[in-house]
Amino acid sequence: MKAKILETGRLRLRPLERKDAPPIQQYAGDLRVAEMTLLIPHPYPENAAINWIEGCLTSRSPGGPFAIILREEEEFLGVIELSIDDDELRAEVGYWVGPPFWGKGYCTEALKAVINYGFEDLALVRIAAKHLPQNLASGRVQEKAGLKKEGLLRCEAIRFGVPSDSVVRAITRPDWENQK
Repeated sequence: MKAKILETGRLRLRPLERKDAPPIQQYAGDLRVAEMTLLIPHPYPENAAINWIEGCLTSRSPGGPFAIILREEEEFLGVIELSIDDDELRAEVGYWVGPPFWGKGYCTEALKAVINYGFEDLALVRIAAKHLPQNLASGRVQEKAGLKKEGLLRCEAIRFGVPSDSVVRAITRPDWENQK
């Protein structure tokens, strides 16, 4: 099963396409984006975006990754993905949005859509997310989408050669059902 297209009031979440490589290369290459994520390297290697997209096109997971597109303008904003565990019952969501689109609620809107998709279409029982402690904006996005803080993973990641903690939040199917 491949990922479907999700629609919200302002956004379209669709599978990545080769044409997404230039904005991914630009935004993922921005230090402000990389330093707030657990996985994006900096400097972002040349051709990393197209190589990553090519890999995604061969796997076609139902959890994405999805390109986050501003519907009216058909403009690429960022990426969101549900990494589904082998048991197909749990997933971890990761996302980023380019700096020109920060502070406008797009990430929260995309995250809510992916959470609904995960519970409704994929029959997940739990969706977790992590963020670096200094990325307060990502923590607020997760809270607005209904994820509850579960704890702090100490020295969980190495970012730019330095051990870093990560904050873990999650939403379960019963939590999600109760907030509908």
